[in-house]
Amino acid sequence: MTVQEVKNFRVDFENAVTELQKKYGVNISTGAIRYTDSELRFKVTARKGKVTPKLTKEAFQVGDIVKINHKSAIGKQFKVEKIMTKNIRVTEINLPKGRIGGQVRVSPSLLEKL
Repeated sequence: MTVQEVKNFRVDFENAVTELQKKYGVNISTGAIRYTDSELRFKVTARKGKVTPKLTKEAFQVGDIVKINHKSAIGKQFKVEKIMTKNIRVTEINLPKGRIGGQVRVSPSLLEKL
């Protein structure tokens, strides 16, 4: 398989699972695709909960309050600091007194506006 075939497969696969997401009320995501000339492999995860749209960097502005859809950021809120070529830099907010929030570079597809 070629790089372009793998990219096309991912797009087609994500379009095909939208019906499953609606039917079962899950959010389906795919991991990194590994491939050779004759096969491709990837991890598929279905999480129960509302289906979140995958946003692009154009959907965000500096100062927006967002959350990150990742297990390490459950219950945390972030503020958009800078929009870069591929990623968005965010800083954690609403920290307890005396704590300093770290800056994180994250893909826009993992962000959700609040």
